Amino acid sequence: MLNPIHANRLLPAVIAILVALGVFVPARYQTWARHFGWLATTIVAPISHPFSAFSRWVSPADATVNQSEAMRELARGKEEAESEVLRLRLEVKRLATALEEMKIFSAVNSAPVRQVFAPVFASSSDPAGSVLRVRAGAREGVEKFTVATTAGLQLLGKVVSVEDRTCDVLPITAKASGQLQCMVMIDQTINGLVCTLTPTADGTLQGPLEDRRDVSGTPIEPKVGQLVRLSDQRWPESAQMLIVGKVTSIEAAPQGPLRKVVVVSPSVERLDRVSEVVLRTSVRSDQRGGGS
Repeated sequence: MLNPIHANRLLPAVIAILVALGVFVPARYQTWARHFGWLATTIVAPISHPFSAFSRWVSPADATVNQSEAMRELARGKEEAESEVLRLRLEVKRLATALEEMKIFSAVNSAPVRQVFAPVFASSSDPAGSVLRVRAGAREGVEKFTVATTAGLQLLGKVVSVEDRTCDVLPITAKASGQLQCMVMIDQTINGLVCTLTPTADGTLQGPLEDRRDVSGTPIEPKVGQLVRLSDQRWPESAQMLIVGKVTSIEAAPQGPLRKVVVVSPSVERLDRVSEVVLRTSVRSDQRGGGS
């Protein structure tokens, strides 16, 4: 039997030898050591299982495990109610925005119109044209220069050709669409800064802004995020005050630093890729309620 003093001296040497074997001996020669690991697992596993089960019971990963079914049902009902409230708030906000749009729109537009919802079934790949082929035509009352919008009174463009069952719509962001006379809305009234917008290659519109000042002589400055509406007498009355987009940037005009150039982005990112349009056809006197 080893002397305790000799055993204490031998233990560090054994540990050092085992560490050296583990570091320098290739792994394929150490497979014999796995048997000791399996032996330890066989001995420890039955003992550790009750402790693991107890720890999971005391502190479960899912806090609802220890709740009754009634409590879990109440929690689910609460989450569903909160989701529904958020959805209703979004709908109220959308309807309030639409109501404000209609107030401004009806203040300058008295022309009765009929809205025809029509799908887009094809589009041109030519960036200069970008014509949308729409499944609605003369039989639905569509005429040349009929105004087309997207949802939310966003101006899309106008009809450039009509057949019996189809028509072609040219978006305002297409190069062939030309310039638009618009107004940057500086408040909630029909009051704004006039600008002339031209389509650019990136789907936005850009143009100079009028230089207007208040009674004190201070320049009236546009702001990023302000709405831009159509105010162009070359377009039908049913198109006036429709949304063209929002101001996304303001730059100094090349002609002089005191003049401004605004960049406007439509509320729909790609007007040339919409799947449905709203055609605002005119209502004839024989179609109006109460008319003869």
